Amino acid sequence: MKVIYTEAAEQEMINFHQQQKEMLEKLVEEKKVVFGDDVLEITASDIKEASRNIHALRPTNIRYSNAQLITRVYVALGVLMMVGAIYYPRIIEIFEENRTQGMLFLMGAVMALIGLLANYFYVLRKRRYLEAERMLGSNARKE
Repeated sequence: MKVIYTEAAEQEMINFHQQQKEMLEKLVEEKKVVFGDDVLEITASDIKEASRNIHALRPTNIRYSNAQLITRVYVALGVLMMVGAIYYPRIIEIFEENRTQGMLFLMGAVMALIGLLANYFYVLRKRRYLEAERMLGSNARKE
């Protein structure tokens, strides 16, 4: 495939390379800063190590929305199982006499808990992604 850049795209590519270079210098500086020294020497191994910490941020994709859907399904199924188990006659008998109903209730509780935790971690991950994206956007506007 042949790739052709417009003049504006070439200028943006130069800006992009400059931003990447500055980010690399900041990452290396954080690790190699020496008090009182005004020269920062960057080696090939520094670049390799720093490149592991620089990642492209991609927009939230289908995989994350599917994960959110699955967590909601788990919560709904878990709650339905718990409600179904609770409305059986005599709750005490669920655990003492009818182990099947007790197991349904426990399975529902575990599924709901797993779904809630997974959804919580999904929301945290999405929030971190949006914060990182916002910070990158604000850094680009400053320059």
